[in-house]
Amino acid sequence: MAVQVPTQMATGVSAAEREWYQMPASAALAALDVGVDGLIGVQVRERLAKHGPNELTDRGAKAPLAILWEQVTSVMVLILIAAAALSLFLGKYPEAAAIFAIVILFAILGFIQEYRAERAIAALKKLAVPDVRVRRDGAVVQIPARDLVPGDIVSIEAGNIVPADLRLIEAANLRIQEAALTGESEPVEKDTEAIPLPDVGLGDRLNIGYMGTVVSYGRGAGVVIATGMQTELGKVAALIQDAPAEMTPLQHRLDTVGKQLALAGVAVALLIMVIGYFSGETFSELILTAIGVAVAVIPEGLPAVVTFTLALGAQRMLRRNALIRKLPAVETLGSVTVICSDKTGTLTENRMTVTVVDVAGHRLDLIERLHGRSPAIQPQDVHPDLVDGPMPIPLLLAAGALANDATVQRDHEAGRFHTLGDPTEGALIVAAMQGGMTKADLEAAMPRVAELPFDSDRKRMTTVHARPTGALPMPLLNVWGSKGFAPDAPYVSITKGAVDGMLDLTASVWQGSDITPLDAELRARVLAANETMARNGMRVLAVAFRPLTEPTADASVEADLILLGLVGMIDPSRPEVRAAVEKCRSAGIRPVMITGDHPLTASYIARDLGIAQNDRVLTGADLVRMSDADLAQAVDDVSVFARVSPEHKLRIVGALQAKGNIVAMTGDGVNDAPALKRADIGVAMGITGTDVSKEAADMVLRDDNFATIVAAVEEGRVIYDNLRRFLQFATAGNLGKILIMLVWPLVLYLTGLKFIDPTALLPLQLLWLNLMTDGILGMSMGFEKAEQGVMSRSPHSPSSGIFSGGVGVQILWIGALIGVLGLGVGFFYAQAGLPQWQTMIFISIAFMQVFQALGTRSSIQSLFQIGVFSNPVMWAAIGLVLALTLVVLAFPSIGQSLLGLTPLAPGDYGVALGLGVILFVAIEVEKAMRRRRAGERR
Repeated sequence: MAVQVPTQMATGVSAAEREWYQMPASAALAALDVGVDGLIGVQVRERLAKHGPNELTDRGAKAPLAILWEQVTSVMVLILIAAAALSLFLGKYPEAAAIFAIVILFAILGFIQEYRAERAIAALKKLAVPDVRVRRDGAVVQIPARDLVPGDIVSIEAGNIVPADLRLIEAANLRIQEAALTGESEPVEKDTEAIPLPDVGLGDRLNIGYMGTVVSYGRGAGVVIATGMQTELGKVAALIQDAPAEMTPLQHRLDTVGKQLALAGVAVALLIMVIGYFSGETFSELILTAIGVAVAVIPEGLPAVVTFTLALGAQRMLRRNALIRKLPAVETLGSVTVICSDKTGTLTENRMTVTVVDVAGHRLDLIERLHGRSPAIQPQDVHPDLVDGPMPIPLLLAAGALANDATVQRDHEAGRFHTLGDPTEGALIVAAMQGGMTKADLEAAMPRVAELPFDSDRKRMTTVHARPTGALPMPLLNVWGSKGFAPDAPYVSITKGAVDGMLDLTASVWQGSDITPLDAELRARVLAANETMARNGMRVLAVAFRPLTEPTADASVEADLILLGLVGMIDPSRPEVRAAVEKCRSAGIRPVMITGDHPLTASYIARDLGIAQNDRVLTGADLVRMSDADLAQAVDDVSVFARVSPEHKLRIVGALQAKGNIVAMTGDGVNDAPALKRADIGVAMGITGTDVSKEAADMVLRDDNFATIVAAVEEGRVIYDNLRRFLQFATAGNLGKILIMLVWPLVLYLTGLKFIDPTALLPLQLLWLNLMTDGILGMSMGFEKAEQGVMSRSPHSPSSGIFSGGVGVQILWIGALIGVLGLGVGFFYAQAGLPQWQTMIFISIAFMQVFQALGTRSSIQSLFQIGVFSNPVMWAAIGLVLALTLVVLAFPSIGQSLLGLTPLAPGDYGVALGLGVILFVAIEVEKAMRRRRAGERR
């Protein structure tokens, strides 16, 4: 196809950016108006003024004052502020002080929870390079990376971080590790050839180097095509900053509950004022009653209980290797309906592993034997199938370890080995060790005397070794010894590389102990084995050798080769992930793989783990051609997305969310950060994850294991159940208090007891009850353990309210019963002329909520089924609440002067205790009826 050359320098226009990889290097230089000697001074100054410094810009996080303002302007806080202001107006200073203290608590807890400095961009900046070598004015100079401009020609070599987006113009065995940006697990071999194709994904643009990626091998040079925010890394930064701060499902639900309670409180307060007005109450009495209702309707302990319960859950998750960075994420996990997981290191072991050895048609499948191996192997990890297999297998393993530039490092304390270098070559060394051979022993027996290094054109490497002589530590090497094959040849060359290219150089195949010419049948067999392994996502290498009379290292040694066999390698799936995926499905959670890796590899791993239920795979190129409507339809039955870019990941997450899903997204690279932030919960990898991904995430896995996510989901469901249980408990109790405040004046009016105070409970009494029950008792609910079957039920629907599933009905009847019993005891004492009528309402509510908390510990199981004392923290909280309440009653200086309470007789406490028992029995009877109905439905 014809390539359009941009008429101006790279300015971030997407059309131009797509064309850089399509253009020949000479055309790119011409488009940027630069020669091989680099830019001249005036060009640099003009371009620096036009494009700005080569650095990422941070638009800044939300100001602390803005966060604080959001806290004090929430609906529930505004109602409390109004109540405190009215208390001041009426001269009720203790009430005003207490309410203002609650407001301050609201604001502090909310501020701490929300004040999260956006450090993701700062983490991205760490990827910047301090100094680079660049050609300017005909000379190579070293300058700060921030001074680079489009058109600069930059030199890079192994170990360098690429300082800007480059169109490569030189590449000598150049490989760049782009996993952080593209998700590709292996270094990418780079070249300078133009790619005349449209819509090529980032991972397949072999002539482009991206800012922030690392040169792992070779050297090269490139012309800068984009700097700063115009680079691919800059686009990621922009996506992170543009991603809206989504409210979690819990925050949505709590916000809805707060507004509902606030509206209900205002309506009831107005109704009470109207009733009081027609009953002849004074203005101050009306206002005091309204304040009492406002205090009664707001669950003052809610912020503290929510924060405490989430923090407690975060501690439990930490013990299961899940580190929570943002507390609301704890609950969000319990509502997850889709888990989008990266492949490398999360679903797989993050190490290339030899899984198939194919020699002369004899295939040895090692995948099951090698499952669960650590990247560090022990000396005794020897596999009999590799040692005792047909002769070509040990020879193949030995040859793969000899024609190899990776090294082995031993941890003497742990008695284990680690490979250093290219992951593919490391896998070959590990395979040889599992066949009973170390690289050190092999090289001592057959030292390397010459080599032809790997390059991307030949796609192979060759090493030349002296043939072993004398006593050998490994009998198999006798094949290459003086008594073995071709005894007059003192040297052996070993070649490994891509199968297609190697077959053209192969003359014979080693079969058993014979050398057989490579005929059409054998060639077809080799190609079929290569195709089968490649179709399963494996990287396949052919290994061959030939005897030599001279230690030469030229093209002639890569001819007339004797093929030993093929080696198939893959990053194998973690053995425990398969069970975790199955557990996900039983819990109604759908796993989806989103990776930058090759589609064949992704599909194989997904099918191996049970993630994919069909063979459909969508690539980044497919997504470019799909509309949002097409993607929304596709996400329902496609579970594998491969070769995707950061923008694609955002679209996939957005499409799943648009279908009503609560999405958890895992990732470890820079490329994952925008999607991690956009998802309902972002999960970063603690071991392999970049700082960028960790800062953008809500949760960090300390073991990079998908199974840990599932364990965290289980904890999230327990936490959501506990928070829902608390809200049910607090709202029902508050409803009972509101009914008492609302109906008490009517009771007095209808019964003619007009001499009794029309305010059933004073604002400070209500505040005390709310803090004791909603606060102390509510916190103890966070210690409840998981109910039976917590992971065998579907997630809570994202569209369902917090009071759905019958919870709202329970709140209504429990609240009504508390109200009726409280009104009854108050009326009984008032009509008898006993002054402690208000105190009896107060103490009865306290006892009833204690028994209500016991009855609410499980939504359907009896207290006696779950264990009366299985939550010792709640019993400690009950003891504290009752002790504090009895203290204020026993000391008039506190109870009478501050709360307006009257001393009680022992019999009065017995009455309050009896009312609590009545409420508890009613709750247990209702749960028994629901268990019976559930049993009948089954």
